[in-house]
Amino acid sequence: MKTYSKLSIVTSLSLAGSSFLLGGDSVSEAVTRADAHAPIGVMGDHTHLAGEWMLSYRHMTMLMDQIYRGSDEVDGNMAETGYMVSPREMTMDMDMLGLMYAPTDRLTMLLMTSYKKNKMTMNNMAGVESMRMRSEGMGDTSVGGLYQFFRSDDANAHVSLAVSLPTGETGKKVISGMPAAVGRDQPFPMQLGSGTFDFIPGVTFNHFVNEHWSWGGQLKATLRTGENDDGYRLGDAVNLTVWGARNVGSSFSFSGRLNAKFWSGYEGFQSNGLFSVNGMMSLPADPSNSGGARVDGYFGVNYVSDYGLRVALEVGKSFWQDLDGVQLGMGWSGNLGLQYAF
Repeated sequence: MKTYSKLSIVTSLSLAGSSFLLGGDSVSEAVTRADAHAPIGVMGDHTHLAGEWMLSYRHMTMLMDQIYRGSDEVDGNMAETGYMVSPREMTMDMDMLGLMYAPTDRLTMLLMTSYKKNKMTMNNMAGVESMRMRSEGMGDTSVGGLYQFFRSDDANAHVSLAVSLPTGETGKKVISGMPAAVGRDQPFPMQLGSGTFDFIPGVTFNHFVNEHWSWGGQLKATLRTGENDDGYRLGDAVNLTVWGARNVGSSFSFSGRLNAKFWSGYEGFQSNGLFSVNGMMSLPADPSNSGGARVDGYFGVNYVSDYGLRVALEVGKSFWQDLDGVQLGMGWSGNLGLQYAF
């Protein structure tokens, strides 16, 4: 199983942050541009000036509909996966509400919470649909800050640190379907949170090349702090994304983005579930089928009004993934967002 140590993550973030010098006090006029913010799928991408507030809403949809062994696609029957029950597809819908406030020109505070809806269709050993599962409820909540340590007329950079609070449930039960499964824990991917207090450090850079073009990048990690009350631990993760944007007129910009994610798998077993008792029965309930790496590509559009309202859309698809064990891979995803600054 692939692992990514906390020490290596923190070292990478520190090196990335130290490559910039603290800039002057000039405030870039780029804040009025359509591409002043990163594509909507990037979180914590910008800071605000002292006294500014921003409210945001995002809706994310993600579809996973193909099983992988490593980087190879396989069928969902028992002969291919080795499990009696395997997922056919999974969808996740997440609504996110965010609030940002800047007490100073360099420091911006943030708060974000979410509500999730998960659906998973399961196949039996012959590859025929046998069960559908659903989970719904509040996800985890993040609170933290962004500190801008570099600023010039055409570029800026900031570091960020957030703490993820375990407000999402980790013991959602099966409520219908196979009689033997009703009342037992749903498998790991169907749970709504981590069940632990997690740290999310990051560093972000934005460069406005000229009045038409800009680009940026962000390196971010998620560091778990231990095992949750249900007997398991989610894996650490590192996420690196880079994007470029092109302004079209004064109100629109188009963007392209690459996103690389590396994450380690679950550790431990769910303490009360049917699936944890017999991990060889259900593919998504076996912790060895978790962790991996993938690269996704996105296309997006931003619209900004004269009144501080921004509307943005981004759609993307995974084009390379190498997954540990046997598990559902990423298909496509979409992000729709509204941001209002005042």
